[in-house]
Amino acid sequence: MPPEETLVKAGIKPGDVFLDIGCGTGYFSLPAARMVGPKGLVYAVDASGVMLAEIRSRVASLGIFNIHTLQTPQGKLKLPEADATMAFISDTLHEVEDKKAFLAAVGTGLKPGARLAIIEWVKKETPKGPPLKERLSEDEMQVLLKKAGFTEPACMELGSSHNLFTCKKALS
Repeated sequence: MPPEETLVKAGIKPGDVFLDIGCGTGYFSLPAARMVGPKGLVYAVDASGVMLAEIRSRVASLGIFNIHTLQTPQGKLKLPEADATMAFISDTLHEVEDKKAFLAAVGTGLKPGARLAIIEWVKKETPKGPPLKERLSEDEMQVLLKKAGFTEPACMELGSSHNLFTCKKALS
């Protein structure tokens, strides 16, 4: 997945306040910082302090000033009060035990009408990836997103092993 191309498909825009939830070492956070530009902001959120330390090191060496890191407890998502305009979750949701509560927590960090993009493994056997029973079908994702207060869910294929789900936080 080329990060810039994937972020464009996900709907990133200049000036976004962008939450990269489960950011890892910043594969998407770093290009997102360039893409939201100087008026935008990226919050790189992860449970791993080691991953966040890697991002902080890379940000310092690259001279990037619009990324903030935030460590959140494993299994209990904690987001900044930032009125985010977009949240992005890549290859993380299948690992979450209480997906409905997790997505509801994501919603609390977003402004009404804000965008959410989720990349997940397709629900079929692939050479890599999590066990089939952990993967989410398009129908399962649609139900989860609607129950968590998101509207306009859509799905597109990202290569042969991933789907990109997009939706918006309900206005009220």
